Amino acid sequence: MKQTRFLISMLLLVPVLFLANGFAQDYVHYKTLAGHSTSVWSVAFSPDGQTLASGSSDGTIHLWDVRTGTHKKTLTGHSDWVRSVAFSSDGQTLASGSYDHTIRLWDVVTGRHLKTLAKHTQSVTSVSFSPDGQTLANGSWDCNIRLWDAVTGRHKKTLTGHTDFVSTISFSPDGQTLASGGFVGGTIRLWDVSTGTNKRTLTGHTSSVSSVAFSPDGQTLASGSYDNTIRLWDMSTGTNKRTLTGHTDGVSSVAFSPDGQILASGSRDSTIHLWDVRTGTHKRTLTGHSYQVVSVAFSSDGKTLASGSSDKTIRLWKLTSPRTTKPDSPTPPKPTANQVYTNAIRAVMWIVNPGIGEGSGVLLDKKHKLAVTNAHVTGPQNTIDVYFPAPDEKGELIKDRNFYLTNGGVLKRLGYYTKAHVIARNEKTDLAIIRLDGFPETAREIDWNFTPPTTKVGELVYILGNPAKQELWRWTLGEFLNDHEDFLHIQSDVFGGNSGGPVLNKQGILIGIVARSDQLMNAAAIPIRHINRLLSESNVKHSRFRR
Repeated sequence: MKQTRFLISMLLLVPVLFLANGFAQDYVHYKTLAGHSTSVWSVAFSPDGQTLASGSSDGTIHLWDVRTGTHKKTLTGHSDWVRSVAFSSDGQTLASGSYDHTIRLWDVVTGRHLKTLAKHTQSVTSVSFSPDGQTLANGSWDCNIRLWDAVTGRHKKTLTGHTDFVSTISFSPDGQTLASGGFVGGTIRLWDVSTGTNKRTLTGHTSSVSSVAFSPDGQTLASGSYDNTIRLWDMSTGTNKRTLTGHTDGVSSVAFSPDGQILASGSRDSTIHLWDVRTGTHKRTLTGHSYQVVSVAFSSDGKTLASGSSDKTIRLWKLTSPRTTKPDSPTPPKPTANQVYTNAIRAVMWIVNPGIGEGSGVLLDKKHKLAVTNAHVTGPQNTIDVYFPAPDEKGELIKDRNFYLTNGGVLKRLGYYTKAHVIARNEKTDLAIIRLDGFPETAREIDWNFTPPTTKVGELVYILGNPAKQELWRWTLGEFLNDHEDFLHIQSDVFGGNSGGPVLNKQGILIGIVARSDQLMNAAAIPIRHINRLLSESNVKHSRFRR
């Protein structure tokens, strides 16, 4: 048995990159810019490197003095998240793309709104100026890319071909090629800007492509993905030159240094990694943000790196003189997000229900073996299959779906597979209380209150679960928007399979259960008060405890 587990675990282990001794320049944190009330989704330097623009889910754009770190201007007018900002090549104009379906052009000097470009039917996710400043491109949730005359605001062309959301775009240095990434399909498309034709499609990522960037010489394209990897592509052949691994969660943003020697990547794991582009080796990990790093950008001289985060701040990192480097610590301090995940993930279950689909659940009460999920996950069945997260030989959780589906006997003997029986159900609130036949020793009940803590608008929350077509047992960051009578409204890109998964506040306390989502990153969760009510109304015997 142990040999079987060891063999399987070895096949699932991911190689770890270690940093060799040597000399390297280092980026050190020297300023934190605070002013946005919610997540910072995009940062961009002006061509002269003196001004930094930041776009936020608070609907505003801030302009900052890079040298002093002081706030210069706030640009207002968008009615929803500002997802992307970009400067024109002369630094006179700033473009902003928003979830209000529009792009706005701004005079950088005065802060005056110049034009609104509105042709898309859904959220604008990414904006980019051509190197000559004559064309503005943008991607959208409506699956289209539009090209605009950056001077007149006239719509020039629509590029069609993506079958899913266009999450990111980038012009090549010569302006002749546009790269775009797909949110659902994990594909990258290369477009001829002059004709609007699709030149090539790059495949390889197994999840959303969140960011694309060309190297300064135009010979390499970098792509970051929610599959936790970065890929480097040869632009002459379209082949994958190298895959960079090391982040423990999705890669949100990638950027090349001006000399093309360093690639920076920001991730949902709250860190920034610096990579040697020539060798693909990991050079440095920058830590300090308390939540996911959504955007990274280098200044024009490469001496400053900016990072925007869902912790509502921007950090500026300064290039220092060369110094002797030491190997990264094998056990770096974990950010807050990972601590919440570590404390709670062993309470989360994966439910596989033939004929219905799959979902998640969460252990509420170890004494009475009670868990909660959605009524739509259980369907009309009274008995369902439940899997708990199983560790490999090194104690790491196995996240391969096929392992759980094909090793039922092993998992059952070890206690990681069991049956659950529905003992209370409410179709209206979409809740089901289930009683487990058993669970592993490692399982823990979730931290929750009969009097749940108040969650403020704009506060970050964590969603744990087992999203379909993604790896099992992962967390996704969300932003609490409001509390309706029947559900909590959360801005987050959850998927099918997250249903029944716990929503935790920043202290890691359960505040709700995921119920549904749409294609615009709107998720609904059932408040914990409805779980309390169902337990009480059903007279289910359970342990009443307070934290």
